[in-house]
Amino acid sequence: MSEALFKSFAIVGAGPHIGIPIVKAFLAIGAPILVIARPTSTNTSALPGNDPNLKVVRADYTSAFEVSAILRENKVDVLISTVTFVFGGVVVQHVLADAAKEAGVKLFVPSEFGVPPGAVGLAHEKHAFAVYAKSIGLPTLRIYNGLFNDFVPWLTALTETGKFHIVGKGDKPGSFTAISDVAGYVAHVLTTQPPSHLLDVELRIEGQRATLSEISALYKGSVTVVHCDALPTEGVPAADVCTSYQQRFDIGAASCGWNPDTQTDDAELASKGNSLWEGHHWLTVREVLGL
Repeated sequence: MSEALFKSFAIVGAGPHIGIPIVKAFLAIGAPILVIARPTSTNTSALPGNDPNLKVVRADYTSAFEVSAILRENKVDVLISTVTFVFGGVVVQHVLADAAKEAGVKLFVPSEFGVPPGAVGLAHEKHAFAVYAKSIGLPTLRIYNGLFNDFVPWLTALTETGKFHIVGKGDKPGSFTAISDVAGYVAHVLTTQPPSHLLDVELRIEGQRATLSEISALYKGSVTVVHCDALPTEGVPAADVCTSYQQRFDIGAASCGWNPDTQTDDAELASKGNSLWEGHHWLTVREVLGL
């Protein structure tokens, strides 16, 4: 007898970077999704207003009681979190986990959508959350996709300076995946895979494997490439964050195949999860950025 697939989905943190694309990916395949937005959020204005598969409610993310009541009322099977860890998401996601557990949610998809966990910084915070979720008996599905292709100009301060900055040598491969591919993948696996294939599982996907030097070559000499120890801080608001991320590239830890315990990279593991979306064309950095 085959397993019944998940039927009811909700998302918290539907912002412009990955949250809204995930919502639209669900709607594109005709799957219903509930958006739980903050009372003051204006991001919902970017969502289609007349899709029968879309429902939007508002809630205080810091209230487990309020969120739990919404999840229970809508009989949600899967709760997806796309809250940003940079602006208080660490605390919020624990509240969401408590709410999901109390409401009987069957699977929690935490806000990963980056590189595998590390020993410090946001990656460590994400790992600590996974440990917490397990401690309360809440199954999770963690999806790693490396860097969004769309974020290359941001990562290298090209957007602010007009120059492509590479911290270190830029000769270690990392994982790049388009936002649209990540969003589509989330919707696809959650609606096609049986629960037993997703509970307490880590999926690693990779649209393209490349070094930052290889990515810089896509610009064909139209921009200056600067090798540096750190990104310039003047006029670059996220310089520290980008420098830290690029330092991961410089040791090979920006690959979805990175193992922090052995400090090694497994190229095959980095894209192992791609197989769950058979026949899909994964966009390259060149395609996404129009180079």
